[in-house]
Amino acid sequence: EDNLFNGEYYQQQVNLEDRSVLEPYQAADPGVFGAYWDAEHKELKYQIGAGCGIDQVLAQWHASLCGLGDIFRPGRVRKALRAIYRHNFKPSLREHFNPCRIFGLNDEAGTVMVEWPAGRRKPVVPVPYSEETMHGFEYQAACHLIMEGGVKQGLAMVRGVRDRYDGERRNPWNEIECGHNYARSMASYALLNAFSGFQFDMTQAKLSFNPLDLDQGFRCFWCLEGAWGVFEANRQKAKLKVLYGELRLERLGLPFLKGKTVKAKLGQAKAACEVRAGDVCFAEAVVIGAGEKLTVK
Repeated sequence: EDNLFNGEYYQQQVNLEDRSVLEPYQAADPGVFGAYWDAEHKELKYQIGAGCGIDQVLAQWHASLCGLGDIFRPGRVRKALRAIYRHNFKPSLREHFNPCRIFGLNDEAGTVMVEWPAGRRKPVVPVPYSEETMHGFEYQAACHLIMEGGVKQGLAMVRGVRDRYDGERRNPWNEIECGHNYARSMASYALLNAFSGFQFDMTQAKLSFNPLDLDQGFRCFWCLEGAWGVFEANRQKAKLKVLYGELRLERLGLPFLKGKTVKAKLGQAKAACEVRAGDVCFAEAVVIGAGEKLTVK
């Protein structure tokens, strides 16, 4: 926070012309200068410097998904995410220089790993793969942007990946990166959490949903160890269905019902409850079995 935010995004602080930063590593690796020093251009190799990196606030994304709250300044995080969209997202890759692996090309859209805005110095030999599009990173940045209010921009980034894997040009179930079926694209699952506001703390027997948009009604899949099902909601009512397993709840977080009087039913049986700070708190724990439904309205 003190050193890396440049007013628009977080960047790497490094003097590209300072060869001495490699000296502490020389004893362990005598070849460090040959590997990391560009003698021709008198510059360190494999750095980002003033570039805008796609995963610069990755830690905040993890923290937010896990319910740990803010670890960076929220206003700066939002600025950084919008900078990634502004600089790194390419509606067309046709004019983008990429000497590395080709995971997007021609008129396809994609979000590149690092971009150097006009006026920012780009290293002669930057960090490897910086000009590429990598799907897992694209999903991560897009998901985080959606979580921070940039739904339209985030969806454009997601659409860039999915249109490249449309079933005609590439296999929609095999987003290649370092190899086939590369695991990092599973970051796309977090989009479900981003749109549903799904969080849980089973030490408190608590499940939470806070959908981004309730005006048209909302419906999504949810999954925990031991149970999975479907959640449905609008501004007046929420339904939690268990389709497999069993779920024990003492609290159901529904922030959109904060300040309202609610009634709950498990099937046809009433479940005594009250709302505290957006949580529906049950007088006695409710146990929802497979095929059963908890309704709050």
